Amino acid sequence: MEIFFITGASSGIGEALSKEALERGHKVIGMSRSQKLAHDNYEHLFVDLANEQAVTSFEFPKLKDDYERITLVNNAGSIGDIKRIGLASADAMAHLFRLNVTAPALLMNTFIAQFGSYQNPTILNVGSGAGQYEIDAWAPYCASKAAMDHYSRTVQHEQEITGGKVRILCYGPGVVDTQMQEEIRKSNSDDFSRADDFKAMKENNELVAPEQVAKEYFQVLDDPKRFTEVVGSLRDLR
Repeated sequence: MEIFFITGASSGIGEALSKEALERGHKVIGMSRSQKLAHDNYEHLFVDLANEQAVTSFEFPKLKDDYERITLVNNAGSIGDIKRIGLASADAMAHLFRLNVTAPALLMNTFIAQFGSYQNPTILNVGSGAGQYEIDAWAPYCASKAAMDHYSRTVQHEQEITGGKVRILCYGPGVVDTQMQEEIRKSNSDDFSRADDFKAMKENNELVAPEQVAKEYFQVLDDPKRFTEVVGSLRDLR
């Protein structure tokens, strides 16, 4: 049996990953402000990941059993205020960086400190292609994902230098049918030049289901010999 700590486990990709892990017979500990799942192998930790003080003082629970692999999935995130810089909400921008960058960065630090010497410790950060190129009205989101790409690469570099055992991954899932996409489709072309493109993706059934994404993430997790790059995209599997 493996154990997974999954942020944002109550919806979207986080919920799908939790269900997939449970179906495979693993233990899941979800981390978010609300609980949705109920299962004998599921526990929930109520934590506001956008609250920097809460995340700074957070410690993972001590493990009573031996697990074949311990995995942290940093999935929780926000698209933020879809406005161009100069028009965006300062509060929304600050919230986005706390949730998308500060929280996963701090959780990785705590995870490695607590579980770095355990068997097969793994960190999977849910990345985005937005971290690789610029998207109008998404500057904070693009920057946050680029930050996690480079942070992931650098932490893996540290593991290699020190002979550490933690495997670091940051893989983007592509365009997924989640609540975030619903928020994007609510934007208008005056604020966001590609608003109609994202609405068309939904109309043309071009969005990937979270359940498919969860299975693809397990392909990456379970095959370290094939997936050797720290930063990648699930699009390459399709």
